[in-house]
Amino acid sequence: MYLDLAIDFAQEDVKGYAEIMVIVASSDGTLVKEELAIIEALMGRCMMHPEMRVDIRNLLDKPPSLELLIESLPPMVLKIALRDSILVAAVDGEYDKSELAVIKKLARAAGVKKKELSELFEWVKVGWEWHNQGFHHLGLV
Repeated sequence: MYLDLAIDFAQEDVKGYAEIMVIVASSDGTLVKEELAIIEALMGRCMMHPEMRVDIRNLLDKPPSLELLIESLPPMVLKIALRDSILVAAVDGEYDKSELAVIKKLARAAGVKKKELSELFEWVKVGWEWHNQGFHHLGLV
């Protein structure tokens, strides 16, 4: 069974959460298909309304202010956004300095300490390795 706290976010929090994903993905100046795909998947996981998804997609060229979002979102949303921002940053195979800067700001705002942040990065690494094992089991890579 797959459960995630994001499914219970208020709609305004879902929007802010998705906007943070856009900020992370666009922070290095390059949007790749993998980043767009994971943002779409994360919006789906939050049960984001299709019209709101269009609004989020329109922000890809001009992302909102991270500082304003941080001020407006509750701590739990910031923590989930932090976790998922690491996924977004990792999906293209490398962490850009600008992505890491956004992640560090989120961590500070969410009250997440360096050790916890390191554990999240390790969780993402292990998760991608686990995911890729499925391709190996099928002989696809």
